[in-house]
Amino acid sequence: MCNTKVWASPLLRWAGSKRKLLPILSKFVPNKISRYFEPFAGSGCLFFALRPKYAVLGDINAELMATYQTVAKHPRLVSRTLRTFRRDKRSYYAIRDEMDLFGIDSVKAAARFIYLNRNCFNGVYRINRAGKFNVPRGTRTGSNPDEHDFVRASVALRSAELRAMDYVKCVADAKRGDFIYLDPPYASRRRNTHGEYGYNCFSEGDLPSLVKTLCRVDEAGATFLLSYSMHPIIESLPHAWFSRVLTVRRHVAGFSRHRREVEEVLISNRPLTGECD
Repeated sequence: MCNTKVWASPLLRWAGSKRKLLPILSKFVPNKISRYFEPFAGSGCLFFALRPKYAVLGDINAELMATYQTVAKHPRLVSRTLRTFRRDKRSYYAIRDEMDLFGIDSVKAAARFIYLNRNCFNGVYRINRAGKFNVPRGTRTGSNPDEHDFVRASVALRSAELRAMDYVKCVADAKRGDFIYLDPPYASRRRNTHGEYGYNCFSEGDLPSLVKTLCRVDEAGATFLLSYSMHPIIESLPHAWFSRVLTVRRHVAGFSRHRREVEEVLISNRPLTGECD
């Protein structure tokens, strides 16, 4: 799928988003696929850019998936509700800490999720052990998506099955002709302690399971594309698979003084030459 046009922009800012890599990633999506899978949905930037005809989006973050489900059904209502939330510091912390989530309707809940994501520090999703979002307010957050953005996202989401589950279950029914894009959180021994991406999210200890899942996907005849940081476990991957190393510029800890170039690797069970090379 080497279409350089982006169908829709993601509604969310998401730490680790591959938005800047879209021109490269889209080259390695086969032109003909039965279903598109993205089991670490996050902001879904590749999904929204491509707008596949049939898709499965999954994430262990149930609130994220509920937000997408509501946007698919009520894009204009979510957009208009989002506009009622003031973006000053006092309002941010009031909405983050004081809004009663019990009994809140789905439209307001989706607008709240998007509001906090768009206005928090660096697009980070982090919760404490009580399950409360605790990211401080950011300063350079940009503007909210407009109603047109919500409608475009809604059209894309209506063709997707949304699954609030872990990646192993999400891709369990993948078969020949399907394409799976996996962008898990990069290895960190600290993440489950600090709640980034939510507790019990993907961590370094899950890497062996990820490799087993990719092997099962390969045996089922589906095509996968994994984007990940350079890690020793990469050396244990089957030699029949293909890889390409990219040098990308990242914000570390969200501060400009910590910008640095790092190596990321793309791994697939089909040649990474791209339809447009």
